[in-house]
Amino acid sequence: MRIISKLFFVSNFVISKITRKQIWKKVRQKIGNIPHLSIDWDDLTDRFIEPVIWVVDHFSDSLGKIFVSLVWLLILFVVGVAYWIGLSFYWNISAELTIALVIFGHWILLNVVFHYYMALTTPPGLPPDAEQIPHVKARCKKCQSVKPERTHHCSICRTCILRMDHHCPWLNNCVGHFNHRYFFLFMAYVVLGMIFLFIFGAPVIVHELSISDASEQPIGYPVFHNGSHLLPVKQVEEVTPPRSRSLRRAVSVTVAILCAGILAALGALVGWHARLISRGETSIENLTNKDDREAKRLEGSTFVNPYDYGSYENWRIFLGLSEGRTWRCVFFPSVHPPRGDGISWCFKNDLTHVSYK
Repeated sequence: MRIISKLFFVSNFVISKITRKQIWKKVRQKIGNIPHLSIDWDDLTDRFIEPVIWVVDHFSDSLGKIFVSLVWLLILFVVGVAYWIGLSFYWNISAELTIALVIFGHWILLNVVFHYYMALTTPPGLPPDAEQIPHVKARCKKCQSVKPERTHHCSICRTCILRMDHHCPWLNNCVGHFNHRYFFLFMAYVVLGMIFLFIFGAPVIVHELSISDASEQPIGYPVFHNGSHLLPVKQVEEVTPPRSRSLRRAVSVTVAILCAGILAALGALVGWHARLISRGETSIENLTNKDDREAKRLEGSTFVNPYDYGSYENWRIFLGLSEGRTWRCVFFPSVHPPRGDGISWCFKNDLTHVSYK
């Protein structure tokens, strides 16, 4: 027993001095140093990722359709609960307030549905035939198509995408030059909708929970008014069973949890994409520009993004605010195309390369 207690003390002392990362590193080193048990960790990682890649390559289309269906069902569920529970709650408080909330909520809902549908159905942009852009000499090594600037190959769609940002499984589509605005505004309006639901949904949830608790422990002698007389509940409960609020309470809590998760996830994603848009970058370019920035920093110089025209102009380009278009096209549904054709781009030091429409 003394030996066991000493070993327990020593083990606790050692673990307290070494972090988990250091322990894992030492375990890997020890395993790798065992004779006849040399492990190639890069090969092990590749073997672990291979099945994931295989699933994505073979089932991405089916999974994408499932994800899209989930998005529509989630929208219907949240809106249905808002009508079922929230509308009656605010109508009993104030008809004028209810009308204002309904108008504002439907403005958000209209933008959410419109931008999601457009991001879902709008082609992100494919490179044209080589004969149409003879000045572009680059070719994709995977699909052999012409490859203009900012174009990247999508392994899931198996084609090149103009100004590709990423492939989104929730859209079952790539996010590229022609649907990037729809994708971003969809997320932005969903975040706005979640904030709206949290602000005006909190009193509803508190009300439902308080009524539920009170109904479980009634105070006094319960009676029922049948129109002319007050009768004990026992005499009429067989005809009119007491109203249960357990389902309303469960649904309210479920919606609150869903909205919290969506707000946290999409809120962070919207903030990150807004930062990229302000810098004139896509998600892919952000990764490549990181290496370029680090290389320039080591050289003692500063990296300059040729597609960065300043935050304000970057947003105008991204939102397609040209040819007299105003911010009304952002606050209300609009099918206007983005500025530019996604093939040629205007550089800071050569304004003659403008291809903006």
